[in-house]
Formats: sequence, structure tokens, C-alpha cells
Amino acid sequence: MKKSIFKGIFIGVLFLVALPALVAAGKEYGGRKIRLIDYNILNGMWYDQYNDYDRFVFWVNSMAPDVLTLCEGATHWDENKVSRSADVVPRYLPDSLGTLAARWGHGYCAVGPYQDNYPVAVTSRYPIEVVQRIGKGLSHGAMHVRICGVNYVILHLWPQKYSMDDVTKKDNGGDAFRVYEMRTILDSTICNPRFKDEKYWIMTGDFNSVSPVDMKFYTDRNYDVHRMIRKYYKNDVIGDTHDGFEPSMNNGKSRIDFIYCTPCVFRNVNYADTVLDDFTSEASDHLPLMMDFTLPL
Repeated sequence: MKKSIFKGIFIGVLFLVALPALVAAGKEYGGRKIRLIDYNILNGMWYDQYNDYDRFVFWVNSMAPDVLTLCEGATHWDENKVSRSADVVPRYLPDSLGTLAARWGHGYCAVGPYQDNYPVAVTSRYPIEVVQRIGKGLSHGAMHVRICGVNYVILHLWPQKYSMDDVTKKDNGGDAFRVYEMRTILDSTICNPRFKDEKYWIMTGDFNSVSPVDMKFYTDRNYDVHRMIRKYYKNDVIGDTHDGFEPSMNNGKSRIDFIYCTPCVFRNVNYADTVLDDFTSEASDHLPLMMDFTLPL
């Protein structure tokens, strides 16, 4: 009994001693404006791979993101757009992502599960806490990181009409497999009881699926992935801040890249848009998404 009392007193004292530091840490970033850019850079930014990434670095510096989330973060195409394995062609990315990120002023980076040629990645002006890498049973995988108190889930879902394990490529199970991937990611992150006290969530990446928000622009499409997402992420940042159709693909035909967030993040969003300019119109088949928001106090 005495041991329990003393233990309680000891824990209480430790909390009181640590409280000023905790409060200070919470206020360190509160009220700060953050620019997030999400970008599928197409085979490790092959467009600029043989130009020492100078145009890419110039573009990122001109956009000045605080957090940059990436899909297809591995260099695996040769000069002729032929994909080579890692033991044939040395990979600059993701191995040298930190070196590249330093050129646009980001001192922190992390790479998701590197299980194929298309890992997700993130670079940041602020420290990155890697909470978990989610890869088992998924195609390209996902990563959960925490930056300035905000949880980021970066993902890249399966792109094909057939399922990942189909040998004949005729099972038409792609939609069902993407639902499985999303359910796995949600269960590992925002739906995990471990994170029940976390309020600030952003989910971003290449979803390779379309949203019912854009239903009138499609015919005969499956919306199950996004219907599931919106049970937990109430806000589709681009969809909720724009009237009409905002394609994320350079061909203008579909929107498959998204930034989702919880309401306590969305209420602090100051600006959101797709980025179409001279660089992004050529560099990838995807357009980047940008969101400016203020960190909660």
C-alpha cells in the first residue's frame, strides 16, 4: 500500500516537473503556418534524373513547402524509360533523399516500406517522428509520421484493374484490393485505439481511385475507398474548397491524388489547390497538391 502511495506521489512530482517543458513544446509550433505539398514524382522524378534534379530543386524552392510528401520515391528508370532492378542500376533515390532534400532546405526525411519500385517518402523543415511503416500485404505501402504534433499518413494504393495477386490479370479485383489496402491503413492509424487521443490527422498520396464528390464527372466507377475514408476524415481539402472538377492528372481526366484531413485541421486551412505550371505540366503524369494551414495552438 505504501509503495503504491509513494509511486503515485513520485509520478505526480515527475509530471509537475515535466509540465513546463510539455507546455513549452506544445506552444513551440502552435500558430505557425505550414505549407504541405503532396506529389507523385513519377519513377523518382525521372524527368530530371539526368539533369542532377536541378529543375526539380529549383521548383521545390520556389514553392517553399514545409512538408513535402512523395509517391514513387525511387529512381529505377534508365535513359530509355526501361525499369531496372536495384542490382543493375544504382539507386540515387531513396538512398540519397536526405542529400536531395537538403538542397531545398529540408533537414529531415523518411522513406516508407521499400518493398517495390514505388516507395512513399516525406521531407520536412521540422523534425519527423516515424510512428510506423505499413507494408505487409500492401502494394506500394504507407507510412505514418508525426510532424509538429500533426499525424501524416502517406500512401500509394494499387493502380491496376486486376488485384495484386492475380496471375492472369483478368480477375477485375483491383477495386476490392484497394478497399483492403485502405482498411488496413485505417485500422493501423486513425482507427487504432492506440491513437484514440490524437485529433490532428492528414492523409495524403496517390489513391488510384476516385471520389463520389466527383461522381457527375465519371460513369460506372467504384467509390468504395473514398466512402470508407470519409467516415474518419471528414474533409477532402481540394474537393471541399473548389467548385467543379479539379483533376490531379496531367491529362485532365481524373482526380486520384488527395489530401484528406480531420475537421480540426481543416478549419485552419488557409489555401488549397492543385499546382499546374511550366514545370509540373512536364515533370510527371500527376500534378502536385498544395495546402497551407495554421498549426493549432
